[in-house]
Amino acid sequence: MPRSTTTLSEVKEQIWLHSISAAFTGLCILIGAAILFYFMQFWLSGDMLLTARIVMGIAMVAGAGICGVAVYNGALTSKIQSVTFTCPYCDNAIRFPEPPTDDFDCEFCSRTVHFKDGKPVPVQTVICRACRTEHRVATSVQRFVCDNCNRPLLLPWADREDVAIEDAAMDALLQNYDVLLVAYDRRRESELAFKIQNLLVVNMNEARRLISTVSTQTPLIVGYDLPQRKAEAIRRQLQELGATATMRPTQMVAGQRSR
Repeated sequence: MPRSTTTLSEVKEQIWLHSISAAFTGLCILIGAAILFYFMQFWLSGDMLLTARIVMGIAMVAGAGICGVAVYNGALTSKIQSVTFTCPYCDNAIRFPEPPTDDFDCEFCSRTVHFKDGKPVPVQTVICRACRTEHRVATSVQRFVCDNCNRPLLLPWADREDVAIEDAAMDALLQNYDVLLVAYDRRRESELAFKIQNLLVVNMNEARRLISTVSTQTPLIVGYDLPQRKAEAIRRQLQELGATATMRPTQMVAGQRSR
């Protein structure tokens, strides 16, 4: 990762990792040399013992020095100069050792901040037409999915052909349906009445009365203004009970009622 896209926290983390590694190495040298310094009196004598102890003494000093330098370098991280960059998505301030000029991931919201020619790409607010959730999206992005309802968003700056395709797809996703009971198997009337009771939240007698009025000319609406998946699920459940059910777009019905 280029230095310009490395946050200050990442720089500090790298320095501390190197410092800890160096301190551990120095500590191992210090402890190892100290152990040998003590036990070599049982193995050596005379000039050899003196020479060995001098060498181990130097090793202990070197180990202690490595530990000291590592701790000092780690402590210097608090004095590193930095610049602040505000994330265009979450408004949190991110600190860098140098002004960023390339794409990077925000350490707070984990979204990619885009750059073009060394400058941040402008960000605009887009509202999801399905759940009305607001999203901040870089104008260099051609496609974006709502974090809340997982539906594609219509981006006003995207390629016009792609926009038309996505707009049609969005209309299909947002189309709600009514579920109509057209006919039923009288042998399974009790099972169907129990299902209608749950769908319409009525008592059993009312459910049976409503079923008795069902015909192709007077279908019973058992689900109104439902998402396509839910409407299809109810239709399948009714069909499994031997009934005949159909779906129709809610908007079409609303238009007919308005007339």
